[in-house]
Amino acid sequence: MKKAKAPRVPVLENAFEVNLPKLMRVVRATGDSRVVLDDGEVRTVAMLTERRLAVFLDGRPWVVDIVPVQCLNDRVRPLLKCPRAHEGNFQSLYYRSGELACRHCHTLRYQSTLAATESNRAQLKRKKLLTLLGGTPGQIVVKRQPCKWRKKFRNQLMTLNGLTTLHYSKMRDLLAKRR
Repeated sequence: MKKAKAPRVPVLENAFEVNLPKLMRVVRATGDSRVVLDDGEVRTVAMLTERRLAVFLDGRPWVVDIVPVQCLNDRVRPLLKCPRAHEGNFQSLYYRSGELACRHCHTLRYQSTLAATESNRAQLKRKKLLTLLGGTPGQIVVKRQPCKWRKKFRNQLMTLNGLTTLHYSKMRDLLAKRR
């Protein structure tokens, strides 16, 4: 397995994401073409039309074309065209280092692919699943939120239990080797 070069490799989770399907859902729900994007550190305004997306980041407007792509059953899927004139069309564009582009142009990687060991990947997946369920790190029992499906919640809890068991068994093995 390759060793990760985490400090030098930019991670996808640390970049500001502009996701078209999420924006379209919010625009349909509110009926307003202006949407406020908030990511803790960055807060900006985006305007969405049928053919273009305008995002104001760091005082500079970014205008991105929306390309309709033909799918199965005569459906049309809208995708964003990379401002760097990259070949592909994408659901998400990322703002990093003063530029809005696709993840390929920024050479962004997922944090889980940079994890050096299976234990680290399980820990990342467990943390992500725990926040999805509405829990906090260190919390053992997570209560089901109202209006959540029982079967899906139970399956997610089983996955969380398996990841916790895997992580702690790997940690026990590591400690046993060091003794």
